[in-house]
Amino acid sequence: MPRILRNEKNPEEIIESEDLEEEKIKALSDSTRRKILEILAEEPAYPLEVARELDLEKQKIYYHFQKLEDAELIEDDHEEKVSGGSATFYRSTAPGYLIDLGAEGEKFFSAATSENVKKFLQPMLDSGEIQGNIVVGSPEEHGPDRVQARDGHLAGEVALKLGGYGQKNSPVVKLDTEVFRDESFDENMVLIGGVLTNTVTKKFNDDFPVSFEGENFPYREIRTPESSYSEDAIGIIAKTENPEDPEKSVFMIAGVRNSGTEAAVLAFKNLEDILDNYSRGEFYRIVRGLDLDGDGDIDDFEVVE
Repeated sequence: MPRILRNEKNPEEIIESEDLEEEKIKALSDSTRRKILEILAEEPAYPLEVARELDLEKQKIYYHFQKLEDAELIEDDHEEKVSGGSATFYRSTAPGYLIDLGAEGEKFFSAATSENVKKFLQPMLDSGEIQGNIVVGSPEEHGPDRVQARDGHLAGEVALKLGGYGQKNSPVVKLDTEVFRDESFDENMVLIGGVLTNTVTKKFNDDFPVSFEGENFPYREIRTPESSYSEDAIGIIAKTENPEDPEKSVFMIAGVRNSGTEAAVLAFKNLEDILDNYSRGEFYRIVRGLDLDGDGDIDDFEVVE
């Protein structure tokens, strides 16, 4: 019987799960089959495609697929022409599975649902794991402008969003000063804050499809291919290839001022609504924060470009 679980990493998300019966547990005792199921939970795939991803021989992948199908952990999704032939794509039979231990259950794994968001987060999202870090400005005076960042608390909201799509065992948040100290620029990164408060954002500013204008304090203008913006509540969500390693990506969540950064974080939490039909490569959205209830805090946003 399906059960509804609350995602502990993203309390706003609920997951329909299935109990893992003895036959299913036996099938998943093999680590290769668990990896296959995780891949199919993200999106349907055909056996040879999964074999290439896991570097497995053809005979072995069909053996594992048969075991998973016999245990009713996977099922046919559709057929499609691939390389001149017809391939059967499989999917997992449930978004998540639960080992029932009595009073409390242990979630085996869960899968988020938006394919657009998964594509957008790649390569930071890889096979259900977060490969990279959120970088925030140091709260201490730092950088050429000797500023103190005040938006570090927003990293928790971004981490919750990422946690709905993948797991990360090591700490996910770094200070910009740590990145400079370690010279760890060749990673997947989500940068929170503009060029004034986050020195890593300043380093990569010119590599994004939109950027903060000006070489000197206080950098209060955002320029896009279409326009320029200087309102306090204007924010950016952008993605670009990491120039230090083309296999990695850098994401920027920032604003003209703090209210703009808050608007950008709110938009990031609602990526499903702003990505349209994202495929790959560079991306940006300009958003404007809104205070609909008049309490002085940003509680909604609108896309302006």
